[in-house]
Amino acid sequence: MFRKLVIAVSIGVAMLGTSASAQGYDPDRVIGSVQLADLKAIVASLDHELVSEGDQGDVSVDVRADDGTRYLLIGTVCNTSKVDGCLGVKMQVIFGSERSISDFDLVWASFQQAALNIWRDPEDGTIGVTRYVVLDYGVTMGNLRENVRVLLGGAPKAVAAMLEP
Repeated sequence: MFRKLVIAVSIGVAMLGTSASAQGYDPDRVIGSVQLADLKAIVASLDHELVSEGDQGDVSVDVRADDGTRYLLIGTVCNTSKVDGCLGVKMQVIFGSERSISDFDLVWASFQQAALNIWRDPEDGTIGVTRYVVLDYGVTMGNLRENVRVLLGGAPKAVAAMLEP
């Protein structure tokens, strides 16, 4: 009886440790969906400032990078019948409206930065740079973090490509 109790307590402690570690950044942990805590852990691992959370849905964060760049991480396809959490992450840097940038300039920037989607909102002219990651079947947290870095590294290059004479 005592032995069963010790085993049960050991399993309980192990499960508590697993759930607590799931909240922190572990580059090797494979995730097939994200929760708000996962996005916050990635932001913390980059030493970026969390500006707000939940503005773009329950699983979303608004972040400021060291250089002042603001970006969003938004969980998509959330809480389906088979999965708890979000199956995708949309990463965005949104700029103001710039009417001098032509549609050709947008296409050229997209061509120059193939890992990113560069777009313009037809209603207000806002220009954005997006990267989307599908988490189905799992990616590591390290990979998701690197995707954020790809967005932040490519966004200035996309803007430069749009503004080239």
